[in-house]
Amino acid sequence: MCKFIYRSILLSAVLFCAGCSNKEVRITDSSKSIHYDFSEMDGFFKKYVSEGKVNYLKVKDEKALDKIINDVKSIEPYLIEDGNERLSFWINAYNIYTIKLITEYYPLNSITDIRDITGTDPWSIEFIEMAGGRKFSLDEIEKTIIIPKYKDPRVHYALVCAAESCPVIIPEAYLPEKLDVQLDRQAEIFLNDKKKNYLVKEDNELNLSRIYRWYGKDFINKDSSVINHVIKYLNNDDKNFIVENGTDDISYLEYSWELNDFKEK
Repeated sequence: MCKFIYRSILLSAVLFCAGCSNKEVRITDSSKSIHYDFSEMDGFFKKYVSEGKVNYLKVKDEKALDKIINDVKSIEPYLIEDGNERLSFWINAYNIYTIKLITEYYPLNSITDIRDITGTDPWSIEFIEMAGGRKFSLDEIEKTIIIPKYKDPRVHYALVCAAESCPVIIPEAYLPEKLDVQLDRQAEIFLNDKKKNYLVKEDNELNLSRIYRWYGKDFINKDSSVINHVIKYLNNDDKNFIVENGTDDISYLEYSWELNDFKEK
């Protein structure tokens, strides 16, 4: 059964969103609004994600994404009226399709291997199908929809890039009723993971993930500076040191693109 509920069968007027991808549409008549049921996605993440990694082999062997993908193909995201619900849908869809892309070419050592196989950057492949026969790339969902529309840099802790240096993937779907809590928790986990971000007190220097270089504008637009953003989620000891010592020197760490592959022992 398709995972959405119609409140009306009246066809809504559709306007293209100014400044957005011409494949992104906005529904102006709320009489046809829907609610997306995240239970299938939630069950998938609970079953196939362990220790922040994905069991890609099991996902592929069990064709675990087929039903979810078929459901998403029929969805018009802009019939989801609630902002948190729609953002939850976009985040989960992004993560589901990233996993789908990996399983299409698995086994892999890295998501970047797909570029060598296809000749196309994996984030630029238009393979994400939704209503109306539209196809999106991962980059389109992230950079022309999620970031410009929601302007919340915490999404960078939720959108998975299938690599060891990325924020860990969580064993549950992002859900509208607890989205803020989930995003804050992800920020705290990522920033306090000493393999990915750490403070060197003797040098008064922060060593941060390259995410803060690549997407620095998003963090600055929200919190005035990367430092201001970071200290919101750091442990109290590091936060107090930075404030007391005026730490503003940042070095960016090397990024591991090794696949975040969970392999059963």
